[in-house]
Amino acid sequence: MEDNKIYWLALSLVQGVGAILFKRLIEAFGSPRNVFEASPEALQQVEGVGAKTAYHIKAFFKTDTLRKQLQLLEKHRVHFVTFNDSSYPELLRNIFDPPPVLYVKGTFSERDRLAVAVVGSRKSSSYGRLTAEKICVDLVSRGVTIVSGLARGIDSFAHRGALKGGGRTIAVLGNGVDYIYPRENRKLYEEIVEKGAVISEFPLGTPPDRKNFPVRNRIISGLSLGVVVVEASDQSGALITADQALEQGREVLAIPGNISSYTSRGTHRLIKQGAKLVETAEDILEELSLFRREAGTQIQSLPSNPSRPVSIRSPERKRPTSSSTLLKGETTPPLEDLTEDERLVYAVIDSEPLHIDEIVHRLQRPTGFVLGVLMMLEMKNKIKQLSGKMFIRSEF
Repeated sequence: MEDNKIYWLALSLVQGVGAILFKRLIEAFGSPRNVFEASPEALQQVEGVGAKTAYHIKAFFKTDTLRKQLQLLEKHRVHFVTFNDSSYPELLRNIFDPPPVLYVKGTFSERDRLAVAVVGSRKSSSYGRLTAEKICVDLVSRGVTIVSGLARGIDSFAHRGALKGGGRTIAVLGNGVDYIYPRENRKLYEEIVEKGAVISEFPLGTPPDRKNFPVRNRIISGLSLGVVVVEASDQSGALITADQALEQGREVLAIPGNISSYTSRGTHRLIKQGAKLVETAEDILEELSLFRREAGTQIQSLPSNPSRPVSIRSPERKRPTSSSTLLKGETTPPLEDLTEDERLVYAVIDSEPLHIDEIVHRLQRPTGFVLGVLMMLEMKNKIKQLSGKMFIRSEF
């Protein structure tokens, strides 16, 4: 293995270095190896690096963290892809906070440049599950890779539809790829590894912690040209993926459901706010400018800049705003309902909008940790996310 690649892995494992801080360090020093060779004083010149983080960087190779991770990689037959590798997904490379390292079980393919995310509620209806499966069967038959999160419900049936149709699918986990979660998806996990990839930004050995899942959702949307929400209640994690898609300039599409079902509330609200209503695979491909009616089921090539998927939205149609803002009620729960971590992050946010980078800088905590807690605070209606990754308390 290349020495340079080892340094990428090492820096990603340093306590306090998240995706955004990693990027700043590379911009400042040119390479991970140079970061480790820099003096503590030079490191602290980088925004977001305090004395504690500088210490963790300088002391990293005195620990056995890297050795243990390399052993786990070999044991579980997992490889990792760095941001610098040619096989790193191009769409994901161009989001605001791409993971510097991806742990992969399976393989990426050139075909994955034509990817669509299909997500939805864990507590799905039979209608939702069948719809997700069918639409994914149809999408892969047209050369599209399906991206989802391997969760119970809609995600699982999206993956199953892709496999049933003989296509490719990518599962993005909120834990290390050596954990199969939920356990009943073991067989599905193994099939995805054979015919696609199971990936994560979390090191091997990371358990499925609740705060990890909102963070991983940016990868689901980041890998995709658009996100299709099949079913989502008002509190569904699929709406977080929709938020991330909007932040990344991706299209958000929604499949309508039964008006009397609580699992349709989120999707219908997205449609009211401007998300494209879709019913078939052809609707999705046409919206993403990947389908030509006169050519039957022919897939067109990607636009020249794959980080900016072509949109055919008319100028007058509204684009949905943050679903976490749209789908919350007016009631604000008391502070007693917050965890210790949530109170810590909440205390930093005030009446003036703060950028995510500034929040991370003030807290001196990993970006992934902060993003996860912010998502939970949004779901509890304590804060609001504004455009440009800005956050403010809900009462202002």
